[in-house]
Amino acid sequence: MSFRSRVRLIAVNCKKTFLAAAVLLLTAACGCGDEKLVKSEQEYRQTGLALIDQGDYEGAIGAFNDALQVRVGLVSNLEEDINFYKAYAQMEAGKSKDAIATYTAIIDYDKNNAEAYYLRGCAYMSTGDAKQAAKDFAQAAKNNKDHGEMYAGIYEQLVMAGLLDEAAGYLDQGLKIKGDGASACLARGRLYSVSGDYAKAESELNAALDQKAGMANLYLGRVFQAQGRNEEAQSYYEAYLEENPNDSKVLYELGQIAFQADDYAQAVTWFEEGMACKNVINKRELWGGKIAALEYMGKFDTAKQELRVYLESYPNDGAAQREYVFLKSR
Repeated sequence: MSFRSRVRLIAVNCKKTFLAAAVLLLTAACGCGDEKLVKSEQEYRQTGLALIDQGDYEGAIGAFNDALQVRVGLVSNLEEDINFYKAYAQMEAGKSKDAIATYTAIIDYDKNNAEAYYLRGCAYMSTGDAKQAAKDFAQAAKNNKDHGEMYAGIYEQLVMAGLLDEAAGYLDQGLKIKGDGASACLARGRLYSVSGDYAKAESELNAALDQKAGMANLYLGRVFQAQGRNEEAQSYYEAYLEENPNDSKVLYELGQIAFQADDYAQAVTWFEEGMACKNVINKRELWGGKIAALEYMGKFDTAKQELRVYLESYPNDGAAQREYVFLKSR
């Protein structure tokens, strides 16, 4: 598949990421231990994040390990956060068993951490161990019975594994979340969305939005985008960004919407805004989208220059290498 074709398909075949659940509050971390040690640990963490951004997952794992060696024996929110990122890098590096061990360490520290159980279940699923994954999903659901987003993730994981009966059970369980409050409406709306019942999803999410739940804008954007109603999706994504301006994944989706509408100049703008966000976790996709949009605009020299710099960061991207050869021949 060509570099440009791959970029066009990313919006349809989005790679599932474990990182969204790994963003934790660090405010409590700095109260533990020597401030200089905390600063050193945070610097290693930032190095790891930068290496993730570059696609160097092995390097990121090393940086996170260095961070965890700074204050050996002490566990705070900071160490928990680093372990979540470390596990993400391990998954991206194809080291699912190592990620399982890292999630297990988090669980040993916090046995009620629903996110860790859920993500470890996903890791087990990637190894083909559906039985153990199911146990972790059950524990995750037990620890957080009102987490609609997690129920949706479990449902999707089980559907992809062909475990339709088990998936239906979680869908039913999640849809039993009671109440007319914003959080309950959000949970049910997300679940209806992933199950493909867009009419009910829209109804629930609008109810949440009426109660000033800004996240409903994100989910409504996804609902409309899934139906190909991109103009409506764009309006909800833009409303979501008013409260969450640094969500690079939503900026990527807006870039894709503009790309699909052949508005390549606007696509470049969205992709660039995404790349300028803090803690970008999808820079590679954003950058690739920008380069593809430049090509479709006929700006081959600019695209070639961008692609040359891109390859300095991602030298193992074979499709990009082939595209660079093509651009040099223009």
